[in-house]
Amino acid sequence: MERFSELSRRGFVRAAALSGAGAAALSLPGTRAVASPLAGPATATTTSTPTSTTTTTSTTTATLAFTAGTNASVTASPAGDRLIIEVQGVLWSLPPEGGTATALSAPGLEPTRPAWSPDGSSIAVCAYQGGGFHLWTMAPDGSRLRQLTSGPWDDRGVAWAPDGRRVAFSSERGGDDATGGSYNIWTLDTRSGELTRLTGDPGVEDYDPTWHPDGDRVLFVRAGSAGGGGRTLASVPAGGGAVTVERTVDTGTLVGPAVSSDGRVACVLVASATGPATPPAVTLLVDGEPVTHGEDVSPQPPSWTSDGTLFYVADGRVRVRRPGREPAGTAAREIRFSASLDVPRPRYRRKT
Repeated sequence: MERFSELSRRGFVRAAALSGAGAAALSLPGTRAVASPLAGPATATTTSTPTSTTTTTSTTTATLAFTAGTNASVTASPAGDRLIIEVQGVLWSLPPEGGTATALSAPGLEPTRPAWSPDGSSIAVCAYQGGGFHLWTMAPDGSRLRQLTSGPWDDRGVAWAPDGRRVAFSSERGGDDATGGSYNIWTLDTRSGELTRLTGDPGVEDYDPTWHPDGDRVLFVRAGSAGGGGRTLASVPAGGGAVTVERTVDTGTLVGPAVSSDGRVACVLVASATGPATPPAVTLLVDGEPVTHGEDVSPQPPSWTSDGTLFYVADGRVRVRRPGREPAGTAAREIRFSASLDVPRPRYRRKT
């Protein structure tokens, strides 16, 4: 963690992938949520297709059923009448009271960090389809898929502006095509395609943007030599300008800030690891104060609705709180869901 300032975020992604650890600790937007399967055997069907006189290829389709997900995320529509959860690299639509989740995206899209437009008519995501992280939009039912950005750079962590026209995101665009560069905060006009870079200070990494409800500024997490290991919550005017420090923490890493309609800031704090065998504690904060205790909070952005309800994932489950509007110590309400995913498993018969 202390070496984070020496690496670009693309470099850190690669290092984490090679080491098999650490990606979740920084809540990298491309981190995949992994399903927790239901007890019992998976169901399967098998089809066989002859490919030659000596070799037969068969495909077995296993159905994975699950009710929870490690590193899963949840995003509520502005009115709170629909949820989108991201589990197993797939987006799922879920009623706010829970129930059976319906898949919205194909596995090949690999979308993360879904964000609803203010009017609820569109969803923006970061997706890996085509071999690079770029921004896409889709309708709430998964149709009308449209790619917004392209090029050799990573574009991540998308957030809609209150005007419903612009999105903010973090990107290394402008850096080296092969090795990447520092992440900065950008905006994109979804109608004209106009790109505007909001931050560009040297020696830092800026990511996880979110809009203030008045639309005049964008909040984000800053890491690097000037901001520590992701310990600074900062803001920048929506048209670019001087960066303002909003809040800092002494230890750990801030992840995924989200601003309510009345200006409260929720985010996740990933504590500094105490040893290789001890996973870091992860806590949900609102205005710097913890609202969860003893829950294993997913290192993904929480989600506010217009009435001040806060959705998040902890212990692999979707949970709901109303910070400041319920007595201290009130247990979170859990939203139960079930989903199933068909996973093809090709089998090959060796020639004899």
